[in-house]
Amino acid sequence: MRAMTDYEVYGGDQSPTPRYGGPGEGPWRVVIEYANGGQAKPPTVVKVGRSVFVERAEAWQAARKAAFEFKPPDPWSPSGREVFQDGPDGFLVVIQGASTKQFHMTVRLVQPIDRP
Repeated sequence: MRAMTDYEVYGGDQSPTPRYGGPGEGPWRVVIEYANGGQAKPPTVVKVGRSVFVERAEAWQAARKAAFEFKPPDPWSPSGREVFQDGPDGFLVVIQGASTKQFHMTVRLVQPIDRP
């Protein structure tokens, strides 16, 4: 018996095909996503790195380095940083501000795909 829904249900086994090579081959790029400073617009910034990596391991190392070194606009005076691996291709970074405020950003690997 099929459930009635008014939305498309994911059918699985329809993963996008990488633009180049197989699933583990490049090109890979690093993306950093963070909240924009203060009342700036847009409220969220997504920075896609310019470097293109053929090897996933090399891209992963670049993402890991960015997780520890990238300085988003907030907090203006960071007092600490915790980096957590968030799945096989990303990191969650929690940055402690000078006060008790916490900020976060994500760093992850992405791979362009062709339109279906």
